[in-house]
Amino acid sequence: MCISKADLEKKVQEIRRYKAMAEEAAEIQKSLEAEVIAYMVENQIDTEITDSAKITYKSQTRATLDKKRLEEDLGSLEEYTKVTEYSVLRIK
Repeated sequence: MCISKADLEKKVQEIRRYKAMAEEAAEIQKSLEAEVIAYMVENQIDTEITDSAKITYKSQTRATLDKKRLEEDLGSLEEYTKVTEYSVLRIK
């Protein structure tokens, strides 16, 4: 696919428009989620069922490894490191 610089510029502008729309949609989504969370907290419930959804708001835990502390205790972790290579498109 060979396109001109003018076409490339149009595509970049379109990408920027869609990114702005996605950011705006994400902000709206966060606001709506905050309202749902407020409802759940206010009513002191962790599960609610509506006509179209089952809503839960529960705490959860996550266990992670402290890489810095492991390196302090065990030395280099290089032999356990997995490196993945991938391409990234950035438009500034």
